[in-house]
Amino acid sequence: MRVRMSRKAGRGKSLPVLLDSTYLLPIFGVGVKEIDTETLTMLRSLALGRHVELYYSPISLLEITAKIARETEKMGNGLSPEEVEYTIKILEEAEYIKPVKPDARIYSFAYRMRLLGHRDMIDNILYATATIKDLVFLTLDSRLRMFVQKQKLQGARIRNHQELMRYL
Repeated sequence: MRVRMSRKAGRGKSLPVLLDSTYLLPIFGVGVKEIDTETLTMLRSLALGRHVELYYSPISLLEITAKIARETEKMGNGLSPEEVEYTIKILEEAEYIKPVKPDARIYSFAYRMRLLGHRDMIDNILYATATIKDLVFLTLDSRLRMFVQKQKLQGARIRNHQELMRYL
C-alpha cells in the first residue's frame, strides 16, 4: 500500500485518530484478517510523519486483555502475564501513539448510547471518546456505524483504514 498525501492532509495540523481495539490486537499477536502488517506499518508511518496523531484508550487495553485471557483459557496456550505487561509497556512508551483517557462526559455519552440500544459499552465509550475529544474513530465495526447513522448521532467521524487513506 503506497501512502500518498493529498493537499488536504499536507496543510495545517495532523489528523487526530482514535484507534479501535481491533487495530491494537495485532500488537499483542492476535491476528485480524482485515488488518495486515502493511496497514499497521502505514499507520505508524503516517503518525511518525505527523500526518496523523494516533491515540488509544486504556479501555481498549481492558478489552484486549480480557479477550487474550479468554482465548488463553480456551486454547490452553497464549500470552503469559509477563508478555502482556511487556506489550502494554511498549505501547505506553511508543512515540507514535498516545493514550486518551475517558472523563465524565464520555461516560455519560456512552451511557446515553446504551439507553438508545447499543449494548456494547466498550464501543460506546470509544465512540464517545472520539466524539468528545474531536477525533476520527478508526474502526471496522459496521454495526456501530449503522447504529450511529440510524440514531443520527452527531459526533465522531467513523472511518476504516481504507477510508482514512482516501481522506488523506
